Amino acid sequence: MNAYLTICGVFFFACSSAVAQKMLTLPVEGVHDDVGIGLGMIVPSKKWLPTRQQCLYATKDLPSSPASIREIAFQARPSKNIGLSAVEVAFTLDMSVAPISPRKRSLTFALNHGKSVVRVFSGKIKLPAVTWSKTHAWDFRIPLSKPFVADRKAGAALVLDFYTTSVITKMVGRWDLVLARSDTGSIQFQGIGYNCHFQKFNFLWQTFPGSIFVGSKTDWMAWPLLANQTGFLMLGDAGWGAKWGGLSLPVDLKPFGAAGCKWGVRPLITFPVLVDWRGNGTATGIRIPADPRLANRKLYTQAAYTYPKANALGMLFLPSLEWRIGSGEKLDASTIAGYTYNNVPPGKVANHWMTDPTVPFCRITYK
Repeated sequence: MNAYLTICGVFFFACSSAVAQKMLTLPVEGVHDDVGIGLGMIVPSKKWLPTRQQCLYATKDLPSSPASIREIAFQARPSKNIGLSAVEVAFTLDMSVAPISPRKRSLTFALNHGKSVVRVFSGKIKLPAVTWSKTHAWDFRIPLSKPFVADRKAGAALVLDFYTTSVITKMVGRWDLVLARSDTGSIQFQGIGYNCHFQKFNFLWQTFPGSIFVGSKTDWMAWPLLANQTGFLMLGDAGWGAKWGGLSLPVDLKPFGAAGCKWGVRPLITFPVLVDWRGNGTATGIRIPADPRLANRKLYTQAAYTYPKANALGMLFLPSLEWRIGSGEKLDASTIAGYTYNNVPPGKVANHWMTDPTVPFCRITYK
C-alpha cells in the first residue's frame, strides 16, 4: 500500500484578521463530524426545559500563550434533506479552566469548574433557518459580554457550562450541532445500481467491522448475497471521475456481458471473497499501515462474485465504496460533554443526567 499512499495534507488551525483576532477550532485534530444522534441540548425541545449542558475541552489544544476569547461558535447540522427552523433561545454561559482533565471529570457539574467561574453570556440568541448542506457554517455564534482569558497552564480542561431556560420561538425537534468524534474513518457509496446485483433482494449491506483508521486491521463483509459463491474484492487508489487504462470511471460493463453493471475502481490489490451458505460474503486481512501520514487519504473498493445465471459474463457486481482513512485519535481521551434536564441551575451541586464522549466542534475567536 505504501506504493500508492503518499504523504499529503497541511492543516491550518488559525487565521488572522485585520483587527488581529484569531480563530481556532476545538478539538483541533483527530476528529471529524459524524452523522448520528445529535447533541443539540443547548437548544432542546421545549419539553426538556430547563436544560443544562457542560462541555470540557482539553486545554492542550489551546494556544501556547493565554488566549482572550471574545466569541464562541458552533456548527449547525440539519438532518439530511431537512433543515433547521429559525429559533430564538435564552441561556447563560459560564466558563472556567479546571485543574482536572476531561477524562477525570466528575459526575457532578459544579465540581468540574475551576476556582474562578466567569459568567460570559446571559441573554437571547437568534439562530437562522439552516438548509441541508454537506458543508457546515458557524451559524450558532455567541459574542461574549466580557473576554474570557483561557490559559492552558492554569489547568487541563476548558469548561463551557450552558443553562438554557427557554426556547422562545416555535421549532420542530431540536437545533442539532456538528459533533466531534473519535476518528475511525468513514465509508460511503460511490454509486448504487442494485439492478446489476440482485434480482430478488431489495437491499444490500456492506461494512468493515472495526472501522478504517491508521494502524487498523479490518475485514469486508456484505449480505445478503447469493449463497455458496466465490469472488473478489478489489482495492484501489481512485474511483468515480478518475481515469483507468484510458477509460473514465465508472466503466459501463454492458459490452462485456454484464448489462446494467458499472465498474468504479482503479484496482491495485485483490482480496478473495467467499460467500457462505447463508449469503454472507467476507474478505479478510485488510490492513492499514500504522503511518499517521495516511490519515484522511482516500481508498476505493468494489466486489464481484460468480453467478453463471446472472448474465453473459456470469458475474454480479456490488456498488463501489469510497473510504476515508481515519487518524485513529481517541477523542474521549481529551474531551467530553454531559447534559442534564430539569431545573439544575449553575452553582448547584447536582448529578448530571448523561455523559457523552463527543463534543460539538467549538470555534473560539480570540486575541
